[in-house]
Amino acid sequence: MLTEDATRAADRVQLRTRRLASARGAQRHGIFAAAQLLILQLYGAAAPAGWLCGWCDASVERGASPRRAGVGGIILDALGRELARVSEPVAEREPFEAEIAALEAVLRAAGRARRIRIYTDCDALVSLWLERRRDPRLAAVRAAVRRLQRFELRHVPRRHNQAAHRLAREGALGS
Repeated sequence: MLTEDATRAADRVQLRTRRLASARGAQRHGIFAAAQLLILQLYGAAAPAGWLCGWCDASVERGASPRRAGVGGIILDALGRELARVSEPVAEREPFEAEIAALEAVLRAAGRARRIRIYTDCDALVSLWLERRRDPRLAAVRAAVRRLQRFELRHVPRRHNQAAHRLAREGALGS
Protein backbone atom coordinates (compact mmCIF):
# COMPACT_ATOMS: atom_id res chain seq x y z
CA MET A 1 0.00 0.00 0.00
CA LEU A 2 1.26 3.48 -0.83
CA THR A 3 1.17 6.34 1.67
CA GLU A 4 -1.38 8.16 -0.51
CA ASP A 5 -3.62 5.07 -0.38
CA ALA A 6 -3.20 4.94 3.41
CA THR A 7 -4.20 8.60 3.67
CA ARG A 8 -7.36 8.05 1.62
CA ALA A 9 -8.25 4.90 3.59
CA ALA A 10 -7.63 6.71 6.90
CA ASP A 11 -9.95 9.53 5.79
CA ARG A 12 -12.67 6.97 5.06
CA VAL A 13 -12.13 5.39 8.48
CA GLN A 14 -12.50 8.78 10.15
CA LEU A 15 -15.67 9.62 8.25
CA ARG A 16 -17.30 6.32 9.15
CA THR A 17 -16.04 6.61 12.71
CA ARG A 18 -17.75 9.97 13.19
CA ARG A 19 -21.02 8.53 11.86
CA LEU A 20 -20.80 5.46 14.08
CA ALA A 21 -19.77 7.44 17.16
CA SER A 22 -22.69 9.85 16.78
CA ALA A 23 -25.09 6.90 16.50
CA ARG A 24 -23.59 5.17 19.55
CA GLY A 25 -22.80 8.02 21.92
CA ALA A 26 -22.10 5.85 24.98
CA GLN A 27 -19.42 3.92 23.08
CA ARG A 28 -17.93 7.03 21.47
CA HIS A 29 -14.50 6.97 23.16
CA GLY A 30 -13.91 3.29 22.42
CA ILE A 31 -14.92 3.78 18.81
CA PHE A 32 -12.51 6.69 18.35
CA ALA A 33 -9.68 4.78 20.05
CA ALA A 34 -10.22 1.78 17.76
CA ALA A 35 -10.24 4.06 14.72
CA GLN A 36 -6.92 5.63 15.75
CA LEU A 37 -5.33 2.18 16.03
CA LEU A 38 -6.66 1.27 12.59
CA ILE A 39 -5.24 4.49 11.13
CA LEU A 40 -1.80 3.65 12.56
CA GLN A 41 -2.07 0.18 11.04
CA LEU A 42 -2.93 1.64 7.63
CA TYR A 43 0.12 3.90 7.61
CA GLY A 44 2.27 1.09 9.00
CA ALA A 45 1.22 -1.12 6.11
CA ALA A 46 2.46 1.58 3.72
CA ALA A 47 6.02 1.36 5.07
CA PRO A 48 8.54 -0.76 3.17
CA ALA A 49 8.76 -4.40 4.28
CA GLY A 50 10.82 -4.84 7.42
CA TRP A 51 10.73 -1.17 8.45
CA LEU A 52 9.51 0.15 11.77
CA CYS A 53 6.93 2.88 11.60
CA GLY A 54 6.65 5.74 14.08
CA TRP A 55 4.58 8.84 14.76
CA CYS A 56 5.65 11.88 16.75
CA ASP A 57 4.04 15.08 17.95
CA ALA A 58 4.54 17.87 20.44
CA SER A 59 2.16 19.86 22.55
CA VAL A 60 2.87 23.26 24.09
CA GLU A 61 0.33 24.56 26.57
CA ARG A 62 -0.36 28.17 25.69
CA GLY A 63 -1.04 30.58 28.49
CA ALA A 64 0.77 28.49 31.08
CA SER A 65 3.64 30.22 32.80
CA PRO A 66 6.15 28.80 32.37
CA ARG A 67 5.10 27.18 29.13
CA ARG A 68 4.68 23.45 29.59
CA ALA A 69 5.64 21.27 26.66
CA GLY A 70 5.34 17.57 26.08
CA VAL A 71 6.29 15.11 23.39
CA GLY A 72 4.56 11.96 22.33
CA GLY A 73 4.98 9.15 19.89
CA ILE A 74 4.34 5.56 19.00
CA ILE A 75 6.47 2.97 17.22
CA LEU A 76 5.09 -0.11 15.50
CA ASP A 77 7.09 -3.05 14.20
CA ALA A 78 6.78 -4.39 10.67
CA LEU A 79 3.84 -6.58 11.76
CA GLY A 80 1.93 -3.64 13.25
CA ARG A 81 2.64 -4.47 16.90
CA GLU A 82 3.35 -1.61 19.25
CA LEU A 83 7.01 -1.58 20.28
CA ALA A 84 7.21 1.71 22.14
CA ARG A 85 5.10 4.56 23.39
CA VAL A 86 6.52 7.96 24.35
CA SER A 87 4.78 10.53 26.53
CA GLU A 88 7.03 12.86 28.46
CA PRO A 89 7.40 16.48 29.47
CA VAL A 90 10.23 18.52 27.99
CA ALA A 91 11.76 21.75 29.20
CA GLU A 92 10.01 24.97 28.28
CA ARG A 93 10.14 25.15 24.48
CA GLU A 94 8.75 27.04 21.58
CA PRO A 95 6.34 24.89 19.53
CA PHE A 96 8.77 24.15 16.66
CA GLU A 97 11.57 23.25 19.07
CA ALA A 98 9.14 20.91 20.83
CA GLU A 99 8.38 19.21 17.48
CA ILE A 100 12.10 18.56 17.01
CA ALA A 101 12.29 17.19 20.57
CA ALA A 102 9.38 14.83 19.76
CA LEU A 103 11.25 13.46 16.75
CA GLU A 104 14.37 12.99 18.90
CA ALA A 105 12.35 11.14 21.56
CA VAL A 106 10.83 8.74 19.04
CA LEU A 107 14.22 8.07 17.49
CA ARG A 108 15.59 7.27 20.98
CA ALA A 109 12.63 4.98 21.64
CA ALA A 110 13.36 3.12 18.38
CA GLY A 111 16.38 1.61 20.11
CA ARG A 112 18.41 -0.57 17.78
CA ALA A 113 16.13 -0.19 14.79
CA ARG A 114 17.88 -0.25 11.43
CA ARG A 115 15.15 1.18 9.21
CA ILE A 116 12.34 3.47 10.32
CA ARG A 117 9.78 5.77 8.75
CA ILE A 118 8.45 8.45 11.08
CA TYR A 119 5.34 10.51 10.47
CA THR A 120 4.76 13.99 11.86
CA ASP A 121 2.02 16.52 11.29
CA CYS A 122 4.63 19.32 11.35
CA ASP A 123 5.19 20.13 7.69
CA ALA A 124 7.90 22.66 8.62
CA LEU A 125 9.92 19.92 10.34
CA VAL A 126 9.73 17.67 7.29
CA SER A 127 10.78 20.59 5.07
CA LEU A 128 13.68 21.46 7.36
CA TRP A 129 14.89 17.84 7.31
CA LEU A 130 14.62 17.55 3.53
CA GLU A 131 16.00 20.98 2.61
CA ARG A 132 18.35 22.10 5.41
CA ARG A 133 19.51 18.96 7.15
CA ARG A 134 22.64 20.70 8.44
CA ASP A 135 20.58 23.19 10.47
CA PRO A 136 22.04 23.25 14.00
CA ARG A 137 18.60 22.56 15.50
CA LEU A 138 18.72 19.09 13.92
CA ALA A 139 22.08 18.06 15.42
CA ALA A 140 20.60 15.45 17.79
CA VAL A 141 18.35 14.09 15.04
CA ARG A 142 21.31 13.75 12.67
CA ALA A 143 23.28 11.92 15.37
CA ALA A 144 20.42 9.47 15.96
CA VAL A 145 19.90 8.89 12.25
CA ARG A 146 23.59 8.09 11.64
CA ARG A 147 23.18 4.74 13.39
CA LEU A 148 20.34 3.76 11.04
CA GLN A 149 20.63 2.12 7.64
CA ARG A 150 17.58 4.00 6.36
CA PHE A 151 15.40 6.80 7.69
CA GLU A 152 12.42 8.62 6.28
CA LEU A 153 10.51 11.53 7.76
CA ARG A 154 7.09 12.08 6.24
CA HIS A 155 4.20 14.44 6.72
CA VAL A 156 0.86 13.08 7.83
CA PRO A 157 -2.32 15.13 8.16
CA ARG A 158 -2.93 16.29 11.74
CA ARG A 159 -6.20 14.39 11.81
CA HIS A 160 -4.21 11.15 11.31
CA ASN A 161 -1.70 11.89 14.07
CA GLN A 162 -4.13 12.02 16.97
CA ALA A 163 -2.60 9.08 18.86
CA ALA A 164 0.79 10.81 19.06
CA HIS A 165 -0.87 14.15 19.80
CA ARG A 166 -2.79 12.69 22.74
CA LEU A 167 0.46 11.30 24.18
CA ALA A 168 2.17 14.68 23.72
CA ARG A 169 -0.66 16.46 25.56
CA GLU A 170 -0.39 13.95 28.40
CA GLY A 171 3.34 14.68 28.56
CA ALA A 172 2.74 18.43 28.65
CA LEU A 173 0.15 18.12 31.38
CA GLY A 174 2.25 15.68 33.37
CA SER A 175 -0.46 12.99 33.34
